Amino acid sequence: MLKRQTIRGSKAMALVLAAALLIGCGSSRSLSRHSRQPDAALQQLGYGYGDAPAVAPPSQQGRQRQTPAVSPLVAELQSILADTVLGFSQVGLSVVDVTAGGVLFGHRAQQRMRPASTQKVVTAITALDHLGPAYTFATRLMATAPLEANGTLRGDLYLRGAMDPLLSAADVRRLAAALRQAGVREVRGRLIVDASLKDADEWGWGWCWDDDNPTLTPLLVGGKPQLAVAMQNALRGAGVRVTVPAAGSGTTPAGARELAAVRRPLTEVLQPMMKESDNLCAESVFYQLGPTRDKAAAAIKETLAAAAGAAAGGGAGEGAGGGAGAAGGGAWDGCDTAAYSTGAAGRDLARIVVADGSGLSLYNYHTAASFTRLLAYAAARPDSILNPLLASLPIAATDGTLSRRMAGTAAAGRVRAKTGSVTAVSSLVGYTTQRSTGHLIAFAIINNGVQTMAQGRALQDRICIALSQ
Repeated sequence: MLKRQTIRGSKAMALVLAAALLIGCGSSRSLSRHSRQPDAALQQLGYGYGDAPAVAPPSQQGRQRQTPAVSPLVAELQSILADTVLGFSQVGLSVVDVTAGGVLFGHRAQQRMRPASTQKVVTAITALDHLGPAYTFATRLMATAPLEANGTLRGDLYLRGAMDPLLSAADVRRLAAALRQAGVREVRGRLIVDASLKDADEWGWGWCWDDDNPTLTPLLVGGKPQLAVAMQNALRGAGVRVTVPAAGSGTTPAGARELAAVRRPLTEVLQPMMKESDNLCAESVFYQLGPTRDKAAAAIKETLAAAAGAAAGGGAGEGAGGGAGAAGGGAWDGCDTAAYSTGAAGRDLARIVVADGSGLSLYNYHTAASFTRLLAYAAARPDSILNPLLASLPIAATDGTLSRRMAGTAAAGRVRAKTGSVTAVSSLVGYTTQRSTGHLIAFAIINNGVQTMAQGRALQDRICIALSQ
């Protein structure tokens, strides 16, 4: 059963310490693949917003809407969006002040677009929301038969695959050694390989046949579907004899007891998934949420719906606007005026399509506003979601896929965000801290139809630098 985090009915109010996002600012920290240390300085955050700028909306009695004052930040973002890249591509942009609680800027924030690898942000937040940061990928050896005093197991030995994308041959040898240490010397039966964690589909929905796609199976070792053979070799090497030489396939019976296991923390898998944009890691996390694409996608939709409900309940989408007004006003364009209703989040949710966990599929669709709602939802849960998420995100000019970007600017060391790149799609989703206010800012930039990745990244960098000032 998936465990849901309790969603509080009232808005949590607290401050964020800017130092949490300034770690490594101006430094060149190397990528730590298995680092699991959270950002301890982060405290619980409050927010409330819809997906349009939080300026008092027109009432239903027909009062004329007043044009909001344009802040320097809004003017700068409008200037950036006047770039020629918009002449031949589409941009969805949503910017939210999480600390103050309100929308700073929106441009086509409700237009659904292909997210590319920023889909991994959705997968990561949902996994932390449903499973929790303490969740582990457990590759286990199990049995129902009794173990005799002489070390003989009179029955089958079950190997339950966990789709651990980081499981190595050394891990498998360690698993076999643990079985031997548990007293097993001989298995009077078969080695049964259990791949029931997920369905039999080895590719994702909407994946291109000529891409370098990972194989989606619970029976992974070294990222390849070779767990059965690796386990047989490891058992022989550990001195455990299996009387039936050929491995079979099946499902571990209910009530089977664990004899040995190798466990991998979710937070460890999130490191390469986010820092390096590892697609296999993302799909492995996705299928911890459900055995089929539909069930895993339903878990994501549940978290997105919770985030939408929290945003609508915060009041900015209904015209509360106090926090956002304090943050400097907002702006809108023709595509964003509909966001002044509490139904905007629901309409966004209906537009979203979850095809996979990695963003490889051409069938994924999100909106910029759905991303910032989700980021604010994460920020309101610092211990269970935000801290481990921030620890996994690439840091501008420091590590991961952002290691060479925004160096020497206000965004260096401040921006923590996930990149996304597939043909004609360039995106960036994450957080930064404003140097002038110390506020935590959530942003989503999705650019579809770009001719080169460099054009999309240049636009993203300019926006991030402006947000970090």
